[in-house]
Amino acid sequence: MGYADLRELQTALTTASDIASSLQAAPTRRDADQLVDVLRQALTAASSLSTATGPTGCAIHPHGAVDPLYGDPEDPLPAGYGKCLLCNDRRRRADAGPHQPYHRDRGGHLRRSA
Repeated sequence: MGYADLRELQTALTTASDIASSLQAAPTRRDADQLVDVLRQALTAASSLSTATGPTGCAIHPHGAVDPLYGDPEDPLPAGYGKCLLCNDRRRRADAGPHQPYHRDRGGHLRRSA
């Protein structure tokens, strides 16, 4: 889902509301067809909001890179990992723990770790 999809949905719903509000007691076939067309546009835009598009299936990075280890039977990903390389990389870094190139000596001063 992107801002453009959301904006398209909002515009279509506003247009549909305007058309429906301006209908007379006996709307013409043209009025009804116009309303149906706009409502179809709104439905299409709303459907695109809920689908995870792109190869990763990731809501955050739908068009990001797919992890090359995804689906590899010889080197499977840990449980909970998906197809998104960016999210999996973040998980790997979190699992590795903090990198500490410095430590504090007895005097409390920062020193480079050996």
